[in-house]
Amino acid sequence: MWKLVVVMAWIALIAAVVWYAVTRLPQSDTAATPLDLAPAAPSAGDSAVRREPGPGVACGMHCGTERWAVKTLSDPDRGLVDMRPIATSVESLAALPREAGGANSRGGDPERRVFRVRGFLGGSRDEKDGDVHLIVFGMTNQRVSLIAEIPDPRCAGACRSGLSTKYAQAREALAACLAKPNPADRPIVVDVEGVGFFDRNHGQVGRAPNVFELHPVLKLSCLP
Repeated sequence: MWKLVVVMAWIALIAAVVWYAVTRLPQSDTAATPLDLAPAAPSAGDSAVRREPGPGVACGMHCGTERWAVKTLSDPDRGLVDMRPIATSVESLAALPREAGGANSRGGDPERRVFRVRGFLGGSRDEKDGDVHLIVFGMTNQRVSLIAEIPDPRCAGACRSGLSTKYAQAREALAACLAKPNPADRPIVVDVEGVGFFDRNHGQVGRAPNVFELHPVLKLSCLP
């Protein structure tokens, strides 16, 4: 008799649990929320995933201020820049008429072009805004020079441009060039490729007469 009582008690308990689950617990609507099969976004600590930040992505540390977006090719007019390099000379670029743009915009055609020049490397130094400042002298007239600047890829703007890899490679190429033994102290000849930029005259060493620069530098190589 007592076995029958135990069985009946278990049946009553199970029935009570089922009733509570059906009537009291919230029900999920699987039709309204389909299963998301997309791969999960990588976490910030996932070192296996390394992507170049795209244009406009907020990233990097604060470095420069004056026309900084234009200097790093992260400005709203970046889409107007023809990225096909034009081979020219330091002397020709130093003779261009000034067509500077605004604080966050590009000026005339020279600021919307990529130029490639060959010249003598007159020196380099690190600037307060993180740029590497190069002085490039003309191959024909060594009295004429212009400035070329390689942004720090870690800086905001340089990072937002999506071109930080190019800036890093240009810096590495410069470092490798300067590290080569040069016991005869021969002049160093470089090919520099960068976007045209008209700076203002603030006493910078090596500036062109029209204060035209290659800023930012996208590529650099040393001749043997």
